[in-house]
Amino acid sequence: MKIRKKKTVLIVDDDAKIRTLLKEILDPGKFKVLEAPDGREALDLIHKEPVDLLITDRAMPRMDGLELLRTLREEERDIPSLVISAYGDDEIWGVAIGLGAEDYILKPFSTESVMRIVKKKLA
Repeated sequence: MKIRKKKTVLIVDDDAKIRTLLKEILDPGKFKVLEAPDGREALDLIHKEPVDLLITDRAMPRMDGLELLRTLREEERDIPSLVISAYGDDEIWGVAIGLGAEDYILKPFSTESVMRIVKKKLA
């Protein structure tokens, strides 16, 4: 019998409540969930271990989600990425998609919408 490794999801958000909510939605029993409060700490984690999916807030101190995506692109790291934002600005989404984001989640989000996108990306 082949043992399947849990997929690793990295949640990057400066709001600890959002990180906790996403972690609960993702069910740590099914996924290995890592957390970071900003893009710089996220990069440190990514440099230490492989990540299968990145969920990042757009606006954060120190390094925001777009700068994180830009840095990952410069490092040629191809990690499926979702951007979360409270603002539905088409220009920002266009930039995020151009930097490699595959989808976005608008706050407030539902459990179902998050899981639908995550399952699609990790299938």
